[in-house]
Amino acid sequence: MSLQVSTKLTEGIPVIDVEGQVDMGNYIEVHELILAQVEEGHPNIVLNFRKLSFMDSATLGMLLRSLDKAKQSGGLLVIVSNPFVDRVLAVTGLTHLFELFTNEDEALARLLSKAS
Repeated sequence: MSLQVSTKLTEGIPVIDVEGQVDMGNYIEVHELILAQVEEGHPNIVLNFRKLSFMDSATLGMLLRSLDKAKQSGGLLVIVSNPFVDRVLAVTGLTHLFELFTNEDEALARLLSKAS
């Protein structure tokens, strides 16, 4: 399955939907979208990984760099997860670094409460 990425603004918060497989050959597409949102003044970002079926170590590195960039700009990067993503983050010991949610509404509510 190839990578499909789309971005939408919901109540002023970017939601980046990522579907398929993210690996060293295409993770830059997701990373550039995240960086563009931060640079445009949207440091609070939802990464919707509900339909993500694969990610590699390059993707994990990109997530860490993206989280740092969002935090440096006063924001937060949160993830709408799925069982695969939960497993990868748990096995790599990275779960504690990210706020994980089961759906987009919960993730948005977290970021909206942060903004107020």
